[in-house]
Amino acid sequence: MSHVDRRRRTSGCSAAVALAVLLGVLTAPVVAVAHPGGGLMPPHARFSADDEVVTIEWTAPPDDAAHIGEAVGILPAGTMEAFLIGPPEALPTDDEVRALAASAELERYLLDHVEVRQDGRRCDGAVTPSPAFLDAGAVFTFRCPERVAEVDVRITILQDQDPRYDTFGVDGTVWTVLFTAAQPEHRWDATAAAGDEPTVPLALLAAAGVLALLLGAWLVLLPRLRRVRRGPRTYGVTGVRRRARRSRSARRRSRPPVRVP
Repeated sequence: MSHVDRRRRTSGCSAAVALAVLLGVLTAPVVAVAHPGGGLMPPHARFSADDEVVTIEWTAPPDDAAHIGEAVGILPAGTMEAFLIGPPEALPTDDEVRALAASAELERYLLDHVEVRQDGRRCDGAVTPSPAFLDAGAVFTFRCPERVAEVDVRITILQDQDPRYDTFGVDGTVWTVLFTAAQPEHRWDATAAAGDEPTVPLALLAAAGVLALLLGAWLVLLPRLRRVRRGPRTYGVTGVRRRARRSRSARRRSRPPVRVP
């Protein structure tokens, strides 16, 4: 391998390593909240409160919601895998999804795995799964003894199937929590979510953070990528001869003049 080829290969490897490190940094926070179904984001639970009632809007990727359908015995085994790897004919029909949403088994499962307590007292819960449960999830309502200020929320959906499952909790403000098997319960301050001051949506903050990381990484990698793309100059036989002539001419010009006595 020539010196020129070695330089080109080294530059290319350096750029590849830098790009791999960048992708690792950008995807690390996402992988940290990944779930066994194979998607990039876990199920979400959005909280709101009105007087004594806490509302939780729960949604999940279709493969995760299908996993629940399998767990309660309504959808056949292999439905979750059909969303990930196929075959398409194994996906549930609209009638099967509606049957799952209307089933007492699903209602019982959801209420067993979501709980709201106020001052240690459990709030009465109800859940309404969407007819399109795999796409739209379900809405929980919990009626507490008193007007809601702070409540303790516990979510363990799907953790009985695999403890790696998480649920992302949001309330429309910058407040976020992650319900995990190690920490399935968090306290939520409904008064902060109901404040008059405007808040920045979580999605907007996340998008701004990702864009800032991408811009910074691009500015760092751009000079290196340009060098790799250009690469070191190579010359054919004619070019080598031309460079040799220029070099000889430069040496002759740099010699001191010979004086004749």
